[in-house]
Amino acid sequence: MASRILGRLPLDEDRLAQDMARLAQAPAPQEPYEVFTIGRWVNLNLWNASGDDGDGFFNGHRQVAGRPTRLLGGVPYIGELLTTWFNTELLTMVRARNVVEWSIVPHRDFLESGPAEDFFRVLVFLEDNEHALNSDEDMVFHMRKGEVWFLDSAQIHAGVNISSRSRWSLCLDFKAGAGFSPGDVFARAGDYDPAIRPALVERAPAPADLPDRLRALSAVVSRHNIKDIAFLLGKVHFTEEVPIGASWDWLVEITRASGDPALLDLAERARRFFVHSREVYEEFSFVPA
Repeated sequence: MASRILGRLPLDEDRLAQDMARLAQAPAPQEPYEVFTIGRWVNLNLWNASGDDGDGFFNGHRQVAGRPTRLLGGVPYIGELLTTWFNTELLTMVRARNVVEWSIVPHRDFLESGPAEDFFRVLVFLEDNEHALNSDEDMVFHMRKGEVWFLDSAQIHAGVNISSRSRWSLCLDFKAGAGFSPGDVFARAGDYDPAIRPALVERAPAPADLPDRLRALSAVVSRHNIKDIAFLLGKVHFTEEVPIGASWDWLVEITRASGDPALLDLAERARRFFVHSREVYEEFSFVPA
């Protein structure tokens, strides 16, 4: 099921600006998924299983019903959007997210949570930023202000904001499973509008020698820079027509060519953790403890 637009919200600019100003002043909680990103990545927990705005853990493995946190009370317009537009009976988690000079490596979500068809992740964009892009195994796309997107997080996917400007969005998680259809995320069936055309990003054909040029990084890769190289490789597909998952294969090839078995082991563990399998509460780090 490819990522796609589900509808569009009309936004009250003044009320939204007031809420976003409050979000910008809120302290960022501890981030349980920090290893997936570099740059500024802030998740403010508005709705979750515990009702605690400091709890950013996705409880997909238990499919726990969500409820508002204290923080949602401070952003009344966003709270109104959630309860007016969306089916809160299926809503398990909502995070207000800001990204600045940021990227997230190609990865799959829900690996530790259970069957992917039990989860449905929706993104709502609160501001435009032409330098912020998202991707999955099929395409690279720009999500525009007010658009409601299904992000197929079971596919390998990634994101980037190469600018110093913010890009606020809402990340909503819904219970899915048997009998679920995408329109079920809305409170009113008529708000489901999958006919909106997405803003796709045109990429350049990849040079035939690109893999060989990237493998030359084997001459410099080390424990000091392997994380930087992993994130660099993870951004190549945003501009070149290469498979999104190729970055992890390149990293394995680079570390193998380096002749350092410890680096190769780290690259293979990273590929497994980010795109193939991981356990609930499992941790990974590119850097020594």
